[in-house]
Amino acid sequence: MKVLVINCGSSTVKFQFIDMEGEKVIAKGRCDKIGYEDSDLIYKNLNNGKTIDGELVSMPNHSEAMKVLLDRLMDSEYGVINDVNEIYAVGHRIVHGGEKFSSSVLLTDEVLEEVKELSPIAPLHNPGCIMGVEAIKNIAPELKNVGVFDTAFHQTMPDYNYIYPIPYRYYEDYKIRRYGFHGTSYMYILSRLEDILNKKKEDINAIVCHLGGGASVCAIKEGKSYDTSMGFTPLEGLVMESRCGDIDPAIVTRIMRQENLSVDDVDRILNKESGRIGLTGIGDFRLMKEAALEGNEKAILARKIQSNKTKKYIGSYLAELNRVDAIVFTGGVLENNYEEIEMTISNMENLGIILDKERNKNGSGKESLVSSDDSKIKLFVIPTNEELQIAKQTLEVLGKC
Repeated sequence: MKVLVINCGSSTVKFQFIDMEGEKVIAKGRCDKIGYEDSDLIYKNLNNGKTIDGELVSMPNHSEAMKVLLDRLMDSEYGVINDVNEIYAVGHRIVHGGEKFSSSVLLTDEVLEEVKELSPIAPLHNPGCIMGVEAIKNIAPELKNVGVFDTAFHQTMPDYNYIYPIPYRYYEDYKIRRYGFHGTSYMYILSRLEDILNKKKEDINAIVCHLGGGASVCAIKEGKSYDTSMGFTPLEGLVMESRCGDIDPAIVTRIMRQENLSVDDVDRILNKESGRIGLTGIGDFRLMKEAALEGNEKAILARKIQSNKTKKYIGSYLAELNRVDAIVFTGGVLENNYEEIEMTISNMENLGIILDKERNKNGSGKESLVSSDDSKIKLFVIPTNEELQIAKQTLEVLGKC
């Protein structure tokens, strides 16, 4: 069975086409700048290696982008299928499911209306997801569509971990609470821990650190999300590429008064001009790390701030969970940079966390045990695979997994 995994933004469609019989990606790519004159397609057939690199294609809307995508999947030269009916189902990444969705669901018209109702609390994310679903329904109505929500995994958090200490009416009236994100990644990591630790998920306590452009940490207790660093939006928590993470809320009102800023101004600063970009002017971690190694003092400082903030969350979640079977490092920043792992968990031996530096260095970029044999808590690098998890969830919803 082949599953098309779609991740839509307001002007992009990222996709992977996965043959679930061998859990193998057979085609992938993205449609960029949808709605603009210079919209283009990047596509790769992983069966024969043929690629399309930045082909200019008219994609005035998401429906046209989906048509371009499906046409390439069936193309005589670049395609991997002969007919659209070879696609068993489409799995859509949907960022925000609010309190309504605690699991993946078949995207009926009624469900899609409920997802639309959540757009006010996810205005940057859900509208693009909805456009993607509607585009598939318009051009290939015979295909089954499943929604996999980033927030669903965290619906198991206890109320004392998701209610904010502000007037309770804001939760009642506007559903302002901690939702958490990266849930699909955490579900994948948990499934791998079941195999690695040879334990049922309900017996696993773990702390998972997912650091990429966005970043969060999750405390998993008895196989369920117990606490997580991202909050009402993905802005809260760790240092990220362009998001500030945790700051004193009074900073917001202070800079608004000092610089006569609007709400939109502050939203832009905190979400798009802070984090690594704000500290160094360099958002991409690889480039920032390179600058730090060349002696850039701001880049050196940013690495220290980033790793120390992650360490604080690990420590707090150790206190919450008490028993921890594993700490996992995932996401591009931690999967591929062993030095960042070392900086993050240095000097934690008294907490039972002992890194094997040689294992850590050799384990970069692949699934690896990186703790020493005498570490009370096992440390792992596990590259995440959100697309595969979305495909698995899609089959599960349809009773095929």
